[in-house]
Amino acid sequence: MMLKGTSPEDSLMCENKYDFPEKLLRSYTDIVLVFNEDLNVCFANSYAEDLLNYKEQALIDQHITQVFPKRQHRLLESIIESVEDGRNVRERRTYLHVRRKRNIPVSLSFTFIQSDHTFKYILIAKDQQQYTKATDALKQKNEELKTLIYRASHDLKGPLASVKGLFNLLADEPEDTETLKYYLSLIERSVDKLEDTLSGLLELGLSSKKELQFTSFSIRECLEEIIERFENYPGREEVIIHLTANEDLTLHTEKKIFESIFQNLVENSIKYRKPDQNDAVTKISVRRYKHGLKIKVKDNGLGMDRNLQKRAFDMFYRGHEHAEGSGLGLFIVKNNAEKLGGEIKIKASLNMGTEIQVYLPDMQKIEEENAKSSVGTKSTS
Repeated sequence: MMLKGTSPEDSLMCENKYDFPEKLLRSYTDIVLVFNEDLNVCFANSYAEDLLNYKEQALIDQHITQVFPKRQHRLLESIIESVEDGRNVRERRTYLHVRRKRNIPVSLSFTFIQSDHTFKYILIAKDQQQYTKATDALKQKNEELKTLIYRASHDLKGPLASVKGLFNLLADEPEDTETLKYYLSLIERSVDKLEDTLSGLLELGLSSKKELQFTSFSIRECLEEIIERFENYPGREEVIIHLTANEDLTLHTEKKIFESIFQNLVENSIKYRKPDQNDAVTKISVRRYKHGLKIKVKDNGLGMDRNLQKRAFDMFYRGHEHAEGSGLGLFIVKNNAEKLGGEIKIKASLNMGTEIQVYLPDMQKIEEENAKSSVGTKSTS
């Protein structure tokens, strides 16, 4: 326990100079380097070793100038002068040198310790890469939200305007049965499009708010249930679906999100079959991969131009304008796969079909691996 009113730097002056303070500093999730009076490293935590690309203990005895890029040495001199004059440096933006890799931006604090011990300076640096990534991710989410609002309003307004216009036309020709049927069919299409867009938006909203509840379940049984849900789906009778998955394959993950992923993929394989195709086939295969499972959904349908594949997971992107759809399917699939810690890839050729590969980790195995790593770290510390 740290003494009240002391900082991590002050705690270095405790008794048992490398016992408690060392354990404390090793637990930091920031870069921590302690220097002696000659400005050589006499302590480095594991985070510093990992981030600066040094093997265990290899940072020890390195001079402070080796930790900073050459173009930062003038700034380093001013930092050292400041702390020796009693002015501690806080949150100074600079760079640290990474062996055989690009320098990393950091927010640096540097303190001079007045003590009788060999250590004289302590450096604590926050990795600004993580801050930048978090900021960029937030900006991306904000842009996605703006796009969602704009495109959702556009995709909802269009069908509503069509329905309203068709009702006005119906009012002018109430006795023409054939014209009435035609207009009603157009209204039905517009309503279906509205329903499709609203369902996609609802699913997207639920997946973003849902708290993960991991359970173990049979992959084969779950995929069979998903396939059965499409028994009365338009065009299902024209597609043969093959499922290859061993009975003993299980996965520990969020089942509802898993179902959402593969329901969208099976629906796409049916929806984007070739018109008047007599040999439409969708193959679903499952195998163990890394600490989880890799599941492939492959069809011989319309496919996609290779130049457009990078946009396949964009919000509201429709690869085939003539096919009905909200353009949210693959966007939701990618978001959900990443939410479960997984990855998704697409391979497609125009008129040759599409293959979607989804890797999902088994969260129980991931926890077991993390526990082993934690035990290994404790035993070596």
